Amino acid sequence: MLWILSTPLLFAAINALILARLDRFLGDATAWVLVALAALLTRRAAWQPAAATGAAARRRFSPRGRSWQFPPRNLAAVLLAVGTWVAAIFGVGHSLAVGLGFAAVAVLGYHLLYGLEPLRVGEPLSAQDQESRVVIEALAEAEDRLIAIERAAEAIGNRELSQRLARIADLGRGILAQIAERPSDLRRARRFLTVFLEGAEQVSDGYARTHRHAESAELEQHFRTVLITIEEQFQRQRQRLREADILDLDVQIEVLKKQLEQEGVR
Repeated sequence: MLWILSTPLLFAAINALILARLDRFLGDATAWVLVALAALLTRRAAWQPAAATGAAARRRFSPRGRSWQFPPRNLAAVLLAVGTWVAAIFGVGHSLAVGLGFAAVAVLGYHLLYGLEPLRVGEPLSAQDQESRVVIEALAEAEDRLIAIERAAEAIGNRELSQRLARIADLGRGILAQIAERPSDLRRARRFLTVFLEGAEQVSDGYARTHRHAESAELEQHFRTVLITIEEQFQRQRQRLREADILDLDVQIEVLKKQLEQEGVR
């Protein structure tokens, strides 16, 4: 879409050059180059693997808290705005205010068409004591493994296997969210984080790296079987944590009930 919309700028630059209008030529040519760079960055962002684009945006837990980023799409939007501003002022002859208005409209259109990404990623987690720091570090390490699984899901050409990996990663993120809400669940989920999650990362990364060089129906079926087992274990772990929440709630209700009875409240 950016290539199509920038085509008139290219023709305008050629026409200005023919008419020996150097100022208009420089304005239209510069604007077209900026919009073309925006188009290239947008295409790069669309085809880049999750490791370079989506991983940071999907990151929620970090021992360092929230961090700043400047994604390629946001940079493309800036280039598009500057290019539109240059075209409006130097190419057409509008005033500065009108050029800024056109630039704002261009960024809005870009956002509606391609979408801008957040500048800050991660979630601020407080580490006021040693126990809190242990929980944060465990969540961050587990999230790194989930990001690696998501990366492998996008690298595998098989749609079914990619979807299975995506479901596993989604279940894992749900488990991490539960642990974040109730840090005491980390003890219950420690074996899951150190055994199943690590195993899921290793097999998915290994298959993503080797399946193109050693394609075989037997390898694919073995990987599928492993993924089914891992997904079942993830579902069971998440259900265990939910059941623990229900059990704790029942205990709290019984304690409150006894306390009320002792206070003479019926």
